[in-house]
Amino acid sequence: MAKLQVTPGAAFTECNELNFQGLYMYHTPLGPKANQAAILESKAKIGIGATVVNNWAVYDGPGPGAKLVGRAQGLHILAGNWVNSFTLVFEDESGSTLEVRGITVETGEWAVVGGTGQFAMANGIISKKLHEQRSDGNVIELSVHAFCPLLKGKRGGAVTKVGPWGGSGGSPMELTETETPMRLESITVSSGVAVNSISFSYVDSAGHKRSAGPWGGSGGQPDQVQLAESEVVTQVSGTYGTIDDDDRTVITSIKFVTNLDKTYGPFGAYGDGDDTSFTVPVQPGSGAIVGFFARVGGAGDYLDAIGVYVRPL
Repeated sequence: MAKLQVTPGAAFTECNELNFQGLYMYHTPLGPKANQAAILESKAKIGIGATVVNNWAVYDGPGPGAKLVGRAQGLHILAGNWVNSFTLVFEDESGSTLEVRGITVETGEWAVVGGTGQFAMANGIISKKLHEQRSDGNVIELSVHAFCPLLKGKRGGAVTKVGPWGGSGGSPMELTETETPMRLESITVSSGVAVNSISFSYVDSAGHKRSAGPWGGSGGQPDQVQLAESEVVTQVSGTYGTIDDDDRTVITSIKFVTNLDKTYGPFGAYGDGDDTSFTVPVQPGSGAIVGFFARVGGAGDYLDAIGVYVRPL
């Protein structure tokens, strides 16, 4: 008699956890927007063997304004159930993929059995729920929960410091070698007539969640930027100059742009036409701004200078 046993165990491999919610896959076998095609019909007497190739689109919402975030590209074969085997290719992750296997489309779970790029060697599940039945097919809500190990030599490449911009006063504030940032999760800027302080949370090269700051003064109104799972900062820009007849140079405004075409800011309201502009663009798909370093304390309640950490994707 067969015996199936599951034994708890402990693993010490460092890993990233993938937890993607609110994905909607359009399974459209009919009509002018069909995204699958039959290539083999069922010939066997027992009704198996039909093969269909799919290129199902995955969006970040179910509505007409939703953005395409990936495609499920592969095939499904009738073998008692429709057995699915495809690659989930993400649009904004530099070609990173998840390898998916399982049965049926509308409900239950698929297995994540591998991945590439940022999701190399991923393992987990994709939960499915029928969101909408349509005349040409249906819309399936997907939730991805998986883990992928941090591989030696595949930790996103070397992190480069760019900058800083602003004044030369104060003391430097920067991350240590053991805190090397891999991905920004949130940014908080406190500002008024200029930028008072900045703080941020991030995931480091070991997969640990960390935070830094606030760096700067104690004044200003705080504004928080919370980045989505697939969102990375691709540009930081702003201005620096002097305020209140003070000769000390400070950061007077700052703005962030992401790969999802979202703009946050500018934060900081000062501007007399004499401020100096700065910008740090990163080519979408080639790199991301993953953290900050600064100079603080020379200008009292304001942020003296700001620089960024950039890593290749």
